[in-house]
Amino acid sequence: MNRFGDIDASFKRLTPVYGFRSAKCVPIENALESIVSQIDELPYYIKTAKKYCHFPSEHGLTRDESAAIYIYTMEWGDTALYRVLNQALRSENRQALKIWFPYLRLFDEALRKLPTVKEVLWRGISLDIGRSFVRNQIVTWWSVNSCSSSVNVIKNFIGKEKNSTLFLIEAVNGRKVSGYTEFENEEEIVLPMGSQFRVKSDPLEQSNGSYLVHLIELDNEENELSATATNNILPTVTASYENSSFTPARGTDVALAPSVKWSLEGTTVAGGHGKGRELNQLDHPRGLYVHDDFTIYVADGDNQRIMAWPLGARQGQVVAGGNGCGNELHQLHYPSDVVVDRSSDTLVICDWRNRRVVRWPRHGGKRGKILVDNIDCFGLAMDDHGFLYVTDFVRHEVRRFRSHADSQGTVVAGGHGIGNRNDQLNWPAHLFIDRDHSLYISDDYNHRVMKW
Repeated sequence: MNRFGDIDASFKRLTPVYGFRSAKCVPIENALESIVSQIDELPYYIKTAKKYCHFPSEHGLTRDESAAIYIYTMEWGDTALYRVLNQALRSENRQALKIWFPYLRLFDEALRKLPTVKEVLWRGISLDIGRSFVRNQIVTWWSVNSCSSSVNVIKNFIGKEKNSTLFLIEAVNGRKVSGYTEFENEEEIVLPMGSQFRVKSDPLEQSNGSYLVHLIELDNEENELSATATNNILPTVTASYENSSFTPARGTDVALAPSVKWSLEGTTVAGGHGKGRELNQLDHPRGLYVHDDFTIYVADGDNQRIMAWPLGARQGQVVAGGNGCGNELHQLHYPSDVVVDRSSDTLVICDWRNRRVVRWPRHGGKRGKILVDNIDCFGLAMDDHGFLYVTDFVRHEVRRFRSHADSQGTVVAGGHGIGNRNDQLNWPAHLFIDRDHSLYISDDYNHRVMKW
């Protein structure tokens, strides 16, 4: 167990903890004096925290306040302070909490001086507790809640464990403690004890049996999150249509809630650092695909590569190509689109200038495999049966490929020469398949969108 996974799923109804704010502010040695009997070598850990804590503080924290945060994040085994404290905060014996009041007062004073965070945060636990959450349920976490602004930090703690649970949290009352912790690279944000959340939608079950739970923190004053409270990405990405198991052809198997409200401004989720080939840059990105785990796959055309951008990441990862412009199997030549084949967990890429469709492993691939050759492709889509649809802008048609061995495909749209009749196309570019398997095609030179 770690701080980010110290999560209580018992859904107990407890009385709030508030009396600590009447406690006197005292040095940390005095604040934890009553806890010494519960934690071996606690005076040594206090001395370590005071020695290595962040002080002087640009936020005005005293050394004792800074040490209160530092010692909370220290790991020394089963009796680590955060474990003992959070166990007490989740106990029904609220009277037993009084010995913690001096420390809680010091810890609270420290947090209140730090910047407030309103963004998407992450927590996770290597246990199957996700199925216990239901849409619109109100959840209270009585303990101190350590979160991270980086999903990769949480993934590192969870590892590849099956039946784990990942929490995406739209926070409004977080306090940024990174810089004051023992592990500064964990980008830690603390949500106060007694934080309440509304479950945005029924949990999203992943292919390995794990769950993603989307929580919205309730505002302390209004008891509800305002529509503009968060400023990060994908605020409603886990909401799903009820009684629907359809998987859209170009994204996750989730959909926006009917009551969704859009922000007045967008947020950069990939690139945004100017034209270039660094891992935090793109150069003429074209097609993209959003996977179940909210990783965005981008056809980074002029960089001859496919980039994967995990949700909230500051830079992407090259997952295909990136070896210069060419027609070898480890290269791409102006890729224009990409989709994920869920059945094989691979990437299917429109290798535009090489006139081919190729398949690459989604993780750790060094080279691709040709699926369809000699086709002037530009756009791709894949339906829920695994059929692949490819636009051909020279033949002015869309072909469907039924299996990996189907190299010819079947014309399903256009194919009657260049023109603007309803049975014709003129430079078909991108396409989309809806839940009824209707095909939508951007008919570029006819300046229209066609439905087949």
